[in-house]
Amino acid sequence: MMDAAEDGKLRALWAIGYDVYMTLANTTATANALEKLELVIVQDLFLNETAKRFGHIFLPTASVFEKDGTFMNSDRRVQRIRRAVDPIGHAKPDWWIIGEIASRLGHGHHFLHENAEAIWDEIRQVWPGGAGLSYARMEHDFPQWPCPTESHPGTPILHGEKFAHGTRTRFQTIPLVINPEQIDVEIPFRLTTGRHLYQFNAGILTQRTSNVLLQSVDLLEIAPVDATRLGLTDGDHVEVISRYGTIELPIGISNRIKAGELFTTFHDAGLFVNRITSSVRDRIADAPEYKLTAVQIRKAVPK
Repeated sequence: MMDAAEDGKLRALWAIGYDVYMTLANTTATANALEKLELVIVQDLFLNETAKRFGHIFLPTASVFEKDGTFMNSDRRVQRIRRAVDPIGHAKPDWWIIGEIASRLGHGHHFLHENAEAIWDEIRQVWPGGAGLSYARMEHDFPQWPCPTESHPGTPILHGEKFAHGTRTRFQTIPLVINPEQIDVEIPFRLTTGRHLYQFNAGILTQRTSNVLLQSVDLLEIAPVDATRLGLTDGDHVEVISRYGTIELPIGISNRIKAGELFTTFHDAGLFVNRITSSVRDRIADAPEYKLTAVQIRKAVPK
């Protein structure tokens, strides 16, 4: 989608619950694409970084505590959630906003749902594996799908005797493709980015909580041997420079990091770590390569 926006083939973007600008790798390329869009609608709990810089319309949504619905987890259980408090201000459930816009565009007959349960019942009609998971049943029972009828016990083990396509399957090898993000004398470190326990993803939600008292900013973790060689101590600020940009981070010396490698999170919008992450993508899934960016570091000049 960002490629299409960059090429002028995508003119509008409606982002629901996703901070495109802060989350995608190679922030510069993402910004260039978003700037070319004629319309950017952001539907979220808070005014995120995409909305602040590129948004034309912001649609406030209700949080998990302010709406009814379901959650499906990776264990294949569908669980009910129930509204505990009223939505704040003009916030509405996502399904209501989508249905209301569809109605104003002349397609409301496709979105004639009175509540979240009505939407779930329509899903059950077209999804045989979830047909037995009614709201009434989920008041006291959370079977794993496939669960085709309300009398079915659920399926704890998905592939006990066979795969979905038959009793046998074929293993395939995937040829190794060398990542173009290679280190050299000038750019000697391999940087991996990821999450930690105290914040979630881009931090739009968790940075607003007391979790920031546990770890307030993104830290660049570095091996002791590399810190010693560069004359760095815990808490020093360094410039991290890749082929895509530069950021400044405090360091944390850690024995869990190997020599020549670095790790940091990307939760802090003030630091914007994705300004330096690689533009390389997986050749099949097209997912950004967050886990390998070649960088150099140097001690930052005190401001």
